[in-house]
Amino acid sequence: MVGRDGAHPEPLALLDSDADPQFLGVGPDGPVFAVERDGVELTGLRDLAVRLGSEQLGVVSYASALANWARANRFCGRCGTPTRPRDGGHVLVCDNGHQHHPRTDPVVIMLVSDGDRVLLGRQASWPAGRYSALAGFVEPGERLEDAVAREVLEESGVTVRDVRYVASQPWPFPVSLMLGFHATYAGGDPAPQATDGELEDVRWFTREEVAQAVGGDASWIDGAPSDRLMVPPPTAIARLLLDRWVGGAEPG
Repeated sequence: MVGRDGAHPEPLALLDSDADPQFLGVGPDGPVFAVERDGVELTGLRDLAVRLGSEQLGVVSYASALANWARANRFCGRCGTPTRPRDGGHVLVCDNGHQHHPRTDPVVIMLVSDGDRVLLGRQASWPAGRYSALAGFVEPGERLEDAVAREVLEESGVTVRDVRYVASQPWPFPVSLMLGFHATYAGGDPAPQATDGELEDVRWFTREEVAQAVGGDASWIDGAPSDRLMVPPPTAIARLLLDRWVGGAEPG
């Protein structure tokens, strides 16, 4: 399925593409395929996220993840020979018979709370005032709970306890699965400049401040009108974590 606006499919026979179609499944109207097409205006998946329904967004995200994976594995990582798609585009096989399957990189995203305050951070590239939950990739052989504690410590200098799983969200930028957690503050003072440097700022926000931002009545950060507190959009798992916390949900 390929749509100019990401929402309306076009018949496969009308697509002038040399790329191999990737089978996504069977929908109400029959088989659904993803086909990469040249010469069309592209819309970013992040932009589509606020325009599509959850079912349509899921299909588009699935297609995007498969396309990114296939594009990055045009040659075998073991012998360097070209790969060809098999099984509807879900397996890539090289001339020497080496098989490559789609992969998903696990990412932990966690909301750290301490009573009526919550720890949020921001990247320098984000719009002014935008803060979100802390996040990071899981290391090989690492437990998810340990990854949460490590990433929070590396990004903020804060330690946590009572890590509890909440929910997950596929995040095809390019091929990740975000695993959402709540954690309880255990100690330390936020100091991003003294840690891994990934974040520009990390600070505490009150439940009232976050509730105002979630409700659209944004607070001012440190009383500065130029720095309005902005939270992630409703489609993001970080927003789910914030909404639950604002509503009174606590880890455990």
